[in-house]
Amino acid sequence: MKRSMKFLFLNIGILVLNIVVFGVLKVSIGANVFSTIIGTLVILASVFAFIGGNISIITHKDKLNIQKSYKNNDMGIEKDILVSIEETNRKTRVFRTEMNKTTQQLERLNARNNALNAILLQHFKPGEITYMKFKGVIDSVNGVFRDNVQKILERVNMFDENDYISLVYKMKKSSKEAKAQNNIDKMKIYLEHMNYVKTLVEDDEVIIMKMDKLMLELSKLSELNADNIENVSAIQDINELIGQTKYYKQ
Repeated sequence: MKRSMKFLFLNIGILVLNIVVFGVLKVSIGANVFSTIIGTLVILASVFAFIGGNISIITHKDKLNIQKSYKNNDMGIEKDILVSIEETNRKTRVFRTEMNKTTQQLERLNARNNALNAILLQHFKPGEITYMKFKGVIDSVNGVFRDNVQKILERVNMFDENDYISLVYKMKKSSKEAKAQNNIDKMKIYLEHMNYVKTLVEDDEVIIMKMDKLMLELSKLSELNADNIENVSAIQDINELIGQTKYYKQ
């Protein structure tokens, strides 16, 4: 429902309630104890509904605008990835910091995509060869980021948090449990999962830095064409980054 319609229905509803109570039912503050209580409650409810309801409508609209930026950006990361991150974040305790960081990274990367697209559209039309070459590079970067996020989600969702937390508690409580080889081996596996996720989050930070460098270089170039794309140092760095992902973190 549009915001204007929500405003209309809310405020008309408040008005109708007051007309019914004070006009139709003839409730009058001061007439008697019952009327005073009813009238006071209706007035207070109307005030809270008016202030709280209108603020809620405005706030809800702002959140929708944030979500739409993912769907409307032709060169951005899909909105469903953000949804998956938020769902995983609600379930995890061990990886809460990493998931919050990933959410922030996704928002920052999407902002870079918007800015890069705006820069390119100042010079080219979407169908031009040079635009398509740049878009191919940006899509590849987004692809690496997307793959990293998917790997993060897979590791976090397969991580047995209850067993890990129980193991940490046992090893802290008892020196015997801490020295037990089986517990030590299990902890090594859990730590390997945790380090893997942290490394991927760090890698995604490098990706955003590469995008920042690309955006800076493109904004300084006076002439962009399909022949000099490969000479842009940020493009070379990105191609190297993409090439490296083929050989590790499978």
